[in-house]
Amino acid sequence: MEKLKEINLFKLVITCLFCIMPISFIIGKLIFEINILLMIIAFIFSLNKKKFSEVFDKREFLIFLILIIYLQFNTIISVDWQNSFIRNIFFFRFYILIISFRYFFINDYFNSKVFRFWILIIFITTFDILYEFINGQNLLGFKSDYAHRIASFFNDELIVSSFVFSLLIPLFSYLYLNKKYKLSLFFLLISFIAIFFSGERSVFFKMILALTIIFYFWDYKNYLKKYVLLISVCLLILSSLFISVNKYFKHQIDRYIFSIERQISSNDNFSMRQNLLNTNYINQAVVTYEIVKKHPIFGVGNKNYYKSCRNYMKQNDKNYCFTHPHQVYYEIFSEHGILGAFLILTILIKLITLNNYKIKNKSNKKKLFIFGIYLYLSLIPLLPSGSFFSSNVSLLFWINYFFYTYYRDLLIKRENLNN
Repeated sequence: MEKLKEINLFKLVITCLFCIMPISFIIGKLIFEINILLMIIAFIFSLNKKKFSEVFDKREFLIFLILIIYLQFNTIISVDWQNSFIRNIFFFRFYILIISFRYFFINDYFNSKVFRFWILIIFITTFDILYEFINGQNLLGFKSDYAHRIASFFNDELIVSSFVFSLLIPLFSYLYLNKKYKLSLFFLLISFIAIFFSGERSVFFKMILALTIIFYFWDYKNYLKKYVLLISVCLLILSSLFISVNKYFKHQIDRYIFSIERQISSNDNFSMRQNLLNTNYINQAVVTYEIVKKHPIFGVGNKNYYKSCRNYMKQNDKNYCFTHPHQVYYEIFSEHGILGAFLILTILIKLITLNNYKIKNKSNKKKLFIFGIYLYLSLIPLLPSGSFFSSNVSLLFWINYFFYTYYRDLLIKRENLNN
């Protein structure tokens, strides 16, 4: 009886660790990392050989192993190995995390609890965004230091939309596969509204692209026409109302659309280089070019962008150096060079397309494309992004990768059962 209680308690602890993962992300990087570490430890202590064989993919492991070995090489050749060491040496934890998720999510009772709790967290977060928009502070009394930007539970960090968007596709996919169509559409709608009011332009544009992909590949055409048309009409009415009475809404439209053109420098008295440097985010392309010129093959090494920028930019241009280049391709090419970038991108594409050939049904292929939206948009050119190899951004990317493979394998199993 005591042993049974210990087993149930252990399962409860594991379930809680997974359920509170989004909350730990909100609290801060250290708590998030500790939560992830505890999840991995729980996986190791509960490891069962037979169960593990069900979630282990040899080809996936070999692909990850190539990436891990390359990153250790990247440390050796980096301009400052001390900057690269921690980030590269512990990269293997992402693979263990993926296996850990896969190991526990086999249990339908477990994953349904986790999914429902995460959906609740996102609903609370979106409500908090709207609450802060209306009241000037969030439910905990936090205020954003930036005009027309919402911080929500993140207090002094403007990443609430990135957080919502990072869990949007996995949770929508769960509702979608379980045929909760009304709830899935409502979930998309409130997420879209919250992301709009948060003021994060990059995430808002990604959300627009995500919705376009979802509705294009949505398999339930009659349902789509019935409900999306209704939602579109409601959105149009609400938009007209906001435009006519709300200055904030007008300002957001201006920030999202018209202000971009104003930020592009086109001063005839400046050289093309200087105009590029004076244009937000594009200026990091100039820095990347300068770094790649010096280290074209394998770059300067992970987490060495800022140091190299300070070394290679002219004295007057050093103020354009940031801790990271705010765009995934600038980061990969500057820190990994042409060959390194080619290897990394090839590995990512290989991982995303692995086992996709096993899905034969056209409807399931469309669903799979929806499930991979976050991964595709994380690798989209031009749009600003966080540092791809930083802990938080990488963890969110690989968690989305897990869910993508989880749903992919689920579709494959369903096809096999129907044949």
